[in-house]
Amino acid sequence: MMKNRVFAAMLAASAAIVATVPASAQVAGIATVNQMEVITRSKAFTTAETQLDTTYKPVRDQIQARQAKFQSDARPLLATVDTNKDGQVSEAEEQAAAARKDPNYTQLMTLQNQANEEIQKLQMPSILAELFAFEKILQLYDAAQIGVVNARKINVILQPEAIVYAPDAVDISDALVAELDKTPTVAITPPANWQPQQRTLQFQQQVNELKRRAYQMAAMRAQQQQQQGAAAAPGAAAPAARPAAGAKPAKPEPR
Repeated sequence: MMKNRVFAAMLAASAAIVATVPASAQVAGIATVNQMEVITRSKAFTTAETQLDTTYKPVRDQIQARQAKFQSDARPLLATVDTNKDGQVSEAEEQAAAARKDPNYTQLMTLQNQANEEIQKLQMPSILAELFAFEKILQLYDAAQIGVVNARKINVILQPEAIVYAPDAVDISDALVAELDKTPTVAITPPANWQPQQRTLQFQQQVNELKRRAYQMAAMRAQQQQQQGAAAAPGAAAPAARPAAGAKPAKPEPR
């Protein structure tokens, strides 16, 4: 899938490309590794992501449908709050509608709150499933790291950014991926009343940020390709003007 290829490309760009070297080439007991890059390269991670996409696709379709319904229901109400009819609801217009207790604005807020609550309920099982898989993968990573540390007699592991210069031998990413791949799958169904560790929540946030950046990059590339195609077409119209700086959508979609 395109999003996975872009995601993988961004991860590759965030870490140095290294050659596989024998354990005897380890430099003075010092090693470097990018934990995020290693985990997201592992079979357990990529398989879990595929399983989650497949298992929860119907729920994600429901969420998209609910978001679309909110947008449809909100459109006529937003038009009444947009008093200067410029197609945007400014902060001042929103505050004015709230201050005068505009019934349309009140109804809009009610619709948004209802949509948010429903979407959060729909999202929760898939969020917990992802967290459960991530926690299992992090546990595998811990065990893999201990195995590589003992095998290579490593005393110190540093983030790659902390090193000004080092030979390729200090990077143990490939060794850790190989160790992780000995367990190619993890469960994605948490037991009842299971709660994730704080470390797992932080890891999920990091993954989501990488995905967000990957989606932005993919969107920018698609837009550039469209613009290049339009410019190459004979008689193509001039590209549309960009929205004014600071312009904001009429109302954010519920998440």
